[in-house]
Amino acid sequence: MMLSASRFESIDHTADVGYRLYAPTLPELFEIAGQALFDAITELDSVHRELSRTVRAEADDVEALLVTWLSELNYHCLTDFELFNAFEIQSCSDHHIEAVAYGEKIEAERHEIKTEIKAVTYHGLYVRESANGWEAQIIFDV
Repeated sequence: MMLSASRFESIDHTADVGYRLYAPTLPELFEIAGQALFDAITELDSVHRELSRTVRAEADDVEALLVTWLSELNYHCLTDFELFNAFEIQSCSDHHIEAVAYGEKIEAERHEIKTEIKAVTYHGLYVRESANGWEAQIIFDV
């Protein structure tokens, strides 16, 4: 299977919310992961790009980096009441990411909150490169 575009799909998981992610490059995988996180929280199309926030994360390996990246984004959702639907990766490696996240403050009358993400988990986590690009799986504790 050739990957023509980055995408995510939800996966069945008993108590939590999970996604499988696909992208041609590692930076695009992190963009898609951010979109999957906020897809679990609200309708992505309802989020306007009215603010930007620089988000940085570092970790010992690419799996931990994915968890740290998504945890940083979720932190801004939970503490600053911000939703994001687009990400511009400035730099990305197996150990570091810096990106600009675009979105807006939560507006209760316009944003339906589907679920609150308590934590980004290591359960079932993987990030791997193949001949077709990158694939990952992530599970959110809700």
